[in-house]
Amino acid sequence: MSLFRFHPPPAIRKRGLRSAILAGLGRGTHSWPALLVLKGLNAALTAVSNFVLAYVLVRTVGLESYAFIAGLLAVAALVVQCDLGITVLTFSELRSHYLSEADRRKANQDDHDLVRATVTIYTAIAAIAVAILGVAFVSGIIPVAHHGIGYFLIFAGAVCPLPRMPLRAAINARDGFVWTEGVDLVRRVAILAVTIAMLFGLSFVAYGALSLCIWVTSISALVWLARPHGFALQSGVFLKGLLFLRRKFRKASATVVLSSSEFVISIFPYYLLAATGDGAAIVAFDMFYKVSRFAMVTYLIGAETALPHQTRALHNANAFGLGRATAAGFLLGLLPMTLGIVAVSMFGERIFGTILNDSGIVSPTMRAALCAMLVFMLIQTTCAFVLVGAGRFEALARRASITLAGMALISALTFLFHWSIDTFIVAYVCVYGGGALLYAACLYSLSRSLWEKSSHAFKMGT
Repeated sequence: MSLFRFHPPPAIRKRGLRSAILAGLGRGTHSWPALLVLKGLNAALTAVSNFVLAYVLVRTVGLESYAFIAGLLAVAALVVQCDLGITVLTFSELRSHYLSEADRRKANQDDHDLVRATVTIYTAIAAIAVAILGVAFVSGIIPVAHHGIGYFLIFAGAVCPLPRMPLRAAINARDGFVWTEGVDLVRRVAILAVTIAMLFGLSFVAYGALSLCIWVTSISALVWLARPHGFALQSGVFLKGLLFLRRKFRKASATVVLSSSEFVISIFPYYLLAATGDGAAIVAFDMFYKVSRFAMVTYLIGAETALPHQTRALHNANAFGLGRATAAGFLLGLLPMTLGIVAVSMFGERIFGTILNDSGIVSPTMRAALCAMLVFMLIQTTCAFVLVGAGRFEALARRASITLAGMALISALTFLFHWSIDTFIVAYVCVYGGGALLYAACLYSLSRSLWEKSSHAFKMGT
């Protein structure tokens, strides 16, 4: 028996032209190997695209313009952060309803309303952000001597992930994981090709326009895919969706706290170290951050591959199935974790020395702390995905808040006692590790309760 098994939604099995096309194209794709391969390719393309984009922009528009683009992308990231975890809550609700009503070909009206509301709100936020930037450029509030149109187009493309997120969550909630990964893969390949084309004469403005067009096309593809997965955006009622979110205010507020805490935990050292005025410390943490974020991307391959099977096991109160799927996701993450630890511990001095042209910036102590961080991140990522699938948002929010409080404490100690960057990073990893263990304890409690329910059901059955 396969460890993972996908269950295509009834709407895809229904006769009709769209369903026939999807069935023909997707025959054999409802399997965990297909999802695993697609996620691996997407992770690899994400890493490659980031470096290629920097390489190309520096050589086509110059270092100064690239720095301005990096600032715009940072602002766009804050716009996307406006999601504040609502998409996670949306996925949890839609997934729970889908598993409870597996015989229904279409989502219920509440689900239509929820998706309509979130997509509408996020589209409006993205459009307002783009409009504000346009006004700032035209009015001269943000002076731009060159490439103004190109900057505007790149920013517009960079905020497109915001309305895409609830669409993707809705399709995934009804076992459309393979399809959404396929759309992402095509989008990434197309944007990478357009990026490389700049080296062969494609203008910067044309690059921005084509990138935006690719983003809009990918979102349109998700809107189209939503139909055979039981959703039609025009069927939803916006105000009813808002009322649904209001009824779920307690869970929604927990997701906001969780998402905000995790975001602050990941980036606050940049601002803390900038306040100290130590440039070398900022560069050292930047290397620490980039390696740990790349590790997170690789861990998500296993965690997201296991997610549909974990949620199904949770719905069926199947403790063994949950443990098996979680163990599989964890084992998939062990490979990149092990490779990362070997690379950092054995070749880190050479690697960081080559990148920074100075082998002393990332010290042996920091490299050891980074290795420990890779372990804690795998533990937390594995546990967090299971707990999110179980809807334990309030428990996660409490644990994230405790971790954030620990980070605030070490920040104060850093200023009071003038800690070195090595001491700060070691303390940072210790606090993060404590938070990861809190997540693990919560997962253990969930697993134990499932085993007790399974045991009780077995005894009642016999």
